[in-house]
Amino acid sequence: MSIRVDGPNDYRLDRGDVAEPGEGEVVVALDSAGICGGDLSHLRGRNAVAAYPTVLGHECAGRVSRVGPGTSLTVGQPVMVYPTTGCGRCRACRDGRINNCPSIRVFGLSDPRGCFSEEFVVPETQCVPVSDAVLDRFGALVEPLAVGVHVVGRGGVSAGDTALVVGTGAIGLATTLVARSRGVRVFGVDRYTERERPALACGMSDFTTDSGDALEGWLRDRTESVDLVYDTVCSQESARLALRVLAPGGRYVAIASAKPGHELTLDYSALYARELSVVACRNYVRQDFVDAAGLLESGKVDASPLHTATFPLDEFGRAVEELESNGSRHVKVLLTSRKLLGTRALLRGE
Repeated sequence: MSIRVDGPNDYRLDRGDVAEPGEGEVVVALDSAGICGGDLSHLRGRNAVAAYPTVLGHECAGRVSRVGPGTSLTVGQPVMVYPTTGCGRCRACRDGRINNCPSIRVFGLSDPRGCFSEEFVVPETQCVPVSDAVLDRFGALVEPLAVGVHVVGRGGVSAGDTALVVGTGAIGLATTLVARSRGVRVFGVDRYTERERPALACGMSDFTTDSGDALEGWLRDRTESVDLVYDTVCSQESARLALRVLAPGGRYVAIASAKPGHELTLDYSALYARELSVVACRNYVRQDFVDAAGLLESGKVDASPLHTATFPLDEFGRAVEELESNGSRHVKVLLTSRKLLGTRALLRGE
C-alpha cells in the first residue's frame, strides 16, 4: 500500500504490488516516515517542481526486505534513505554537493519514487545503513536531524557561542539539538506559544513569542551577544532582526526553503560595520545523514522531542487533517505500517 498523489488535492491509497528489485536495487520495508511541509505543499499543488503522479514521502527509515543482483546490503539491514539525487556530471555533483545540483531531484517531490509505502524499491546507493538502536528509537527522525547537522556545519560553531533560532519548527529544533551537542547556548523565537515546550525539551535556554523591540530587549536581558542567527523563516523582518542583534563577526545562517523570486534586502552598512557573514543552507549531503546517525548512536543527541504523533499509513488523510488544523502543536508527525504501531518506544512517543 502506498500514498499516491495524482494531482493537486487528488490522492489515494494504492494497493498495487511492489516491483522486484533490479540490478543494484533493494526493497525497503517501511519502519517510519515523517510528513514535512514539502509533502503538504505537493499534495495541495503549491510545489512548483512537483511531479505527478507521485508516491509521496522523502523522510523514511526501514529494513531491507529484498535485494536485487549486484547489491551488498543484506535482508533485515536497517537503513535510512538518502532521498536526493543529482545529474552526477556537474561541478556540484563532482564536488559531492548534490544538494546544489541544478538538476537536483528529491524522492516523493520532484522524483515520483516516494517512501509513503509499506514497501518500496530504492537504489542501494541511496541507502544509509544505521544500527538497530537508531532505527528502533529514532527512525525517520534522522532525516530532519541531518538538516541540522548541515546547518550547524555550514554556519560554523565554537563551544560557548550563543545562537538565536528564528522559527522553532522541525528544522529549527533539529538545528538546536545539533548546536547544543557542540556546546552552543541557544535561544528561540516563534509566533506560536505551543512551540515553547518542545523548544525547551530540545535544550533551548529560553523561548519567546516577542517581536521587534520587545524581542531585542528580551535578548539583551539574557545574553551579552549573539554569535549566530539560524533563520528558518527568512522574511524581511527576520533578516533585519538578525543583522540588528548579531555581535561583531557574527553569522547570519539562512535556512528557509526559497521559492523562485524570493528576495531579501540586507543592510550592507550593518554587514560592513560589524563584519557579519551571511551563509545559506540547502538540504543536506549524504555525510550529514551518517553524522546525524552517529550523534544518535552515541547518545550525544536525543531527537525524541521532535516526535509529536504517529499515524498508520492507511490514515494518511487523518494525519494531514491534524497537521493542517493543529500544525503549531506538532513538530514531526510520523507514519508507520499498522502492524508496527505501538510496538516500540518511538511509535509510542516515549
